[in-house]
Amino acid sequence: MSNLCRKYTELSFEQKMIVKTILCLCCSAILSSGKLIIGLFIDYNLCIIAVYTFTILLAKLVCIIGLIKRKRDFKRYNLIAAIFLFLSSIFYNGYMCKFILSGHTVKEYSIVYVCLFALISFSEFGFAIAGILQVKDKGLLFRDIKIINLCIALIAILTTQTTILDYNSATKTVNTDIFNAYTGIGVSGFIALCSIYILIAPKINVTGKEHNVFFLQAEEKNALINLNNDTVEISLCRSFIYGSYVYRAKIEGKQIDGNIERDKSLWKRMPLWSKIICCILSEILIFVWFIGRLIFFLRSINLPKRLKYKMNKNGFAKVGEISELSQSKEAL
Repeated sequence: MSNLCRKYTELSFEQKMIVKTILCLCCSAILSSGKLIIGLFIDYNLCIIAVYTFTILLAKLVCIIGLIKRKRDFKRYNLIAAIFLFLSSIFYNGYMCKFILSGHTVKEYSIVYVCLFALISFSEFGFAIAGILQVKDKGLLFRDIKIINLCIALIAILTTQTTILDYNSATKTVNTDIFNAYTGIGVSGFIALCSIYILIAPKINVTGKEHNVFFLQAEEKNALINLNNDTVEISLCRSFIYGSYVYRAKIEGKQIDGNIERDKSLWKRMPLWSKIICCILSEILIFVWFIGRLIFFLRSINLPKRLKYKMNKNGFAKVGEISELSQSKEAL
């Protein structure tokens, strides 16, 4: 055990993240296997739940394999992960549509079954949230793992809700199956959108495109940067709550070398007592925060392209494009 601990401490930050992600994946797989076993003996619906959970875990496994192999061209792993996540949304949507088509069904679950299943689902939810919090690397595959963990957490919450509402269903006066079905269809739609985002993220996301170098070619157009200064900051997307995106760069003659950075969000800047109040009011604030976060996400799409457009408008050209253009001219 001491040797394992020593080897773990010697790992790099990225390797530690991979180890933690693998452990969370294994725990989630064990819990999903528990659902499958319970479903074989008590409720076949749990077998369906286990199937789409395993499909999501396959998407997570693909991302881990891509991280371990350290492939520069990660597009194949990104595509496969998006496909598995989309398939899981289809399975989950079909499962929830079954409740609408089959109508009101009466189920009688014992308190032992409900407590056991709630324990499994809450444990699954806990491992998913732990995966979201532990994965701090800004690589695209790490970002995919965060999104997949969020989908697992949502399904775990909804599965627990469905089981609790169906408890002692013989005394139900309201058809909770319909409410569960519509909520589940909404969650499956969200998971499908997440899979689409994973697919298009390399094209619209800042991740992997933070570093940008520009060279001034037309001085008469430059009305943006004072070349007499040592540094420059160009605002790309402002947000007091979620953290602004800023291009911070060094000025070296006519060359501007810097990175697109995101400032700390309001949550990270808040004192502890303010965070406690927000947690108490979380049921009210979470929806407002989510809507605002969605708007901020839409505003911050394609920031590297926006930066490039702004710099080109002021007489700057991206260094990589200059070298490509000169090579093409030499070839001609």
